[in-house]
Amino acid sequence: MCLKKISLGLFFFNLILFTKINAQITIIPELSDNYVQKLIDTAKANYPKAKSYQNRINIAKSNIAKSKLSFLESITFSYVYQPEQAQVNPVNPASSYFKGLQAGVFLNIGTLFGKPFLMNQAKESLSIAHHEQMDYLQSLTAEVKKRYYNYVLRLAELKIQASALQISEASLEEIKRKFEKGEEAFDSYNKVLADYTNHQSTKIQAEAGLFLAKSDLEELLSTKLENIK
Repeated sequence: MCLKKISLGLFFFNLILFTKINAQITIIPELSDNYVQKLIDTAKANYPKAKSYQNRINIAKSNIAKSKLSFLESITFSYVYQPEQAQVNPVNPASSYFKGLQAGVFLNIGTLFGKPFLMNQAKESLSIAHHEQMDYLQSLTAEVKKRYYNYVLRLAELKIQASALQISEASLEEIKRKFEKGEEAFDSYNKVLADYTNHQSTKIQAEAGLFLAKSDLEELLSTKLENIK
């Protein structure tokens, strides 16, 4: 009867301690809007796909500049220089070349009228590139937040499991000492030992979950999380 009272008292002591520790663990202090914004800005600057959307915008801007200059393609300038001394045209001896410099400007009306449409097309392509970039950056922002919150969650879970393992280890040491003195039954000792083993396994799983969450976040950042202060 005495042994059962001791085991029961140890159980409630650990339960109260574990509950108190868990009540103190929260992810709210870990969340910082300024830090989240730094992560988002880093992902926008470093993530290759984000860069590719900016490259599309740069190409569209170049096409607009190119289309502006393409108006010159509809204008053709030519000239012919003839020395002062007249020469007989071998094909038509009755005529002779003009003397001096002859110049001419030719305008292709069809090409000229088509240029405004090409300009509008280039401007629309730039607008589409901007919209696609905005849409992607919104998705990227949401994904960075989601992965960061998951990382903080895994970090909090690891803290809980680490605290639980410490409590379980203390319980194991206590009941082992009592078991060796004959104050605890083998079944009670065996249950606490099994509980300690389970907590060890759970803590390892929590550590793995944290590492994976960190890796997922760093994939978007294209740098180590420790590099962002």
